[in-house]
Amino acid sequence: MAQRSGQHALVIASNRLPVRFAVTDDGIVSEPSAGGLASALHAIRGDAVWIGWPGTVVPEGLVDEATELLARDNFVPVFLSAEEEEEFYGRACNDTLWPLLHYFGDRLRLTPEAWERYVRVNERFADRILEHCGPDSRVWVHDFHLMLVPAILRRRAPGLTIGFFLHTPFPSSEVYRLLPARAAVLRGMLGADYVSFQVGDYARHFRSSCLRVLGLDSDPDGLDYDGRRIGIGVDPIGIDTRGFAAALADPETASLVESLEEQYEGRKLVLGVERLDYTKGIPQKLLAFERLLEREPERARTTTMLQVLVPSRLDSTEYLQQRDEIELLIAHINGRFGQPGVTPVEYLHRSISRKALVALYRRADVMMVTPLRDGMNLVAQEYVLCQSAPGPPGRWRGALVLSEFAGAAQVLPGAILVNPWDIDGVAERLVAALELEPRERRRRLETMARRVNALDTHRWADGFLTRLGRSARAYRRFRPPPEAEGAVRERLVRRFARARSRTVFLDYDGTLREIEPHPDLAAPTPEIRSLLRSLAALPRTDVHLVSGRRRAELERWFGQLPIHLSAEHGYLAKAPGGEWVPLLELDLSWMRPIERLLRRVAADVPGAHVERKSCSVAWHYREAEPEYGTWRARELLNDLGQHLTGAPAEILMGRRVVEVRARGVDKGVYVRHVFPEGKEPTRFVIGFGDDRTDHDLLDALPAGSVAVHVGGLRPSGRVSARAREHVHVVGPGEVRELLRELVAAARQAAR
Repeated sequence: MAQRSGQHALVIASNRLPVRFAVTDDGIVSEPSAGGLASALHAIRGDAVWIGWPGTVVPEGLVDEATELLARDNFVPVFLSAEEEEEFYGRACNDTLWPLLHYFGDRLRLTPEAWERYVRVNERFADRILEHCGPDSRVWVHDFHLMLVPAILRRRAPGLTIGFFLHTPFPSSEVYRLLPARAAVLRGMLGADYVSFQVGDYARHFRSSCLRVLGLDSDPDGLDYDGRRIGIGVDPIGIDTRGFAAALADPETASLVESLEEQYEGRKLVLGVERLDYTKGIPQKLLAFERLLEREPERARTTTMLQVLVPSRLDSTEYLQQRDEIELLIAHINGRFGQPGVTPVEYLHRSISRKALVALYRRADVMMVTPLRDGMNLVAQEYVLCQSAPGPPGRWRGALVLSEFAGAAQVLPGAILVNPWDIDGVAERLVAALELEPRERRRRLETMARRVNALDTHRWADGFLTRLGRSARAYRRFRPPPEAEGAVRERLVRRFARARSRTVFLDYDGTLREIEPHPDLAAPTPEIRSLLRSLAALPRTDVHLVSGRRRAELERWFGQLPIHLSAEHGYLAKAPGGEWVPLLELDLSWMRPIERLLRRVAADVPGAHVERKSCSVAWHYREAEPEYGTWRARELLNDLGQHLTGAPAEILMGRRVVEVRARGVDKGVYVRHVFPEGKEPTRFVIGFGDDRTDHDLLDALPAGSVAVHVGGLRPSGRVSARAREHVHVVGPGEVRELLRELVAAARQAAR
């Protein structure tokens, strides 16, 4: 029997455990679930524990019995009360997140009480997960019910390896932003090392939402957040191909197929298999079939549609109304086109066994999978596999009519795609599917079958965990474990306090001060000015503020402080109480035409503006529409590359700024101006930076210095990591906190 707690190599967390669980008068009834996720993870579980809700309210007196029963399969329950089930599962998940993620914003209903319950249940899941985690454990969190769990785990166990997979769609940012808790949910997901989606569209929408809601730029494969690099991937889930192949080979399945052949002899069978839900587009599908019969009434005698509707949420008045609507529509169609002995639409409202389902897949001439929106839809894959696998009669018989709004549309290239809202178009494509030539049917099915086999659940799970490990390792190569970080920080504070003399190099924007939408809004706070004054007041301590900003701004903000200033990425320098002096002689003949180009582009992009400096010119787009600004920035890079051919200038990409500066100017020039010999063994030297322009500053620090990387900045690799000590901090707030620690420690040591 598995233990209730302990360390496991893999901890899986999902809203529901892979069991059917019920409380009866005789006690607890439990049997394995045949769900896609359960099949997918069965082969990789090994020393794994699965944490989730049993799916029903368990009376307090049966909690111990239920826990022991589930523990036999390494299942760990999170029990929900009736109130939690209603608020968390019913309202927050099913009435808010589910419609939002499927583009049904008009159905979104969220109360503060339901959201508070969602937060608390996610915290309870995190508690249970941590009970079973060791330092080397991997945690795999599943789906929209637990979107806050990764961030909760990250706060409580920073070194944990965490993956998150979303089984539903992720909507476009315009729809996603309807969610009141939109920022909290994104931050919750970004607690993971690796966040993955069914198809590329969903990953792109997630990245767009991170940009629009949190202001986070990203690459197609990841983004930097909270001092970490988070991988973003696409891992389309598949089906249990071996399980379906076994069902096909079962003699009982063959017998069922023969019965279906007799039942539908001489007739084409159009099959639909859906769970009762408004996202599945069942009324639209029935209307399309009705339109087909209106155009060709004779097909009522030669074609039958069988709609299998698996019961779901029958405790919901809304879902009962959906069922009634579907049944009335079926009765309406049969009333119009049926005859004695002829029923155009047959209807099953119940669950059916896998063997019966496989037999239906095998017999169907056309499978209609036409959801209005679906994360993947494994029914489409199941049909393809059952049509193409060896076995009872019916191989290569069918055609798949598939909604373009299902994730499966992007992984099954032989499907006949339809827009389920286009009733006439679906009817036309259904006719095309029914009349498809046998050779074309086979060609399409063979193409899709290869893809289905490649997406097998076991490969899907292995692939996800491999990419999770890769993302986590890449992050840990840059950032040591939390316990090691603490030791590094303590050692840094001690070294600073004991040093006889010190030099501190500080970048400003993004390092000492948070990035603001417009550069003019980032004036130093009284806290920053006081902190710099305190730092510079330490005995034998020089403070150098090295910024890309213009000298006029630095003079206005910091000119009265006893610190050294460097403006425009090291081009200009000023000692305390001294005058500004250039450190280089430059050819600036290229600047005027480049400035004209940047101003023309800025005029076309609302919110963009141009800033001219002594040896550079910058195009800022922080206030521009995020995605349009990013697109124009990419276009601008191409144009600048052509205009600057042969010119003594280079292009810099900063945080939503494109800057062109004279070649040879960088922050490392200023550091080398301070330490012309390249080494200073008698001083403690430390530098802070947060973006690529700060690589030049940190790389130029003398050997033995400390390089503090802020946010997502990583060592450039241009200088041996052994030449200096590397420290990481999350953001400007943590930089200021560290500087306060350094000042306090130095003052204490001086007493």
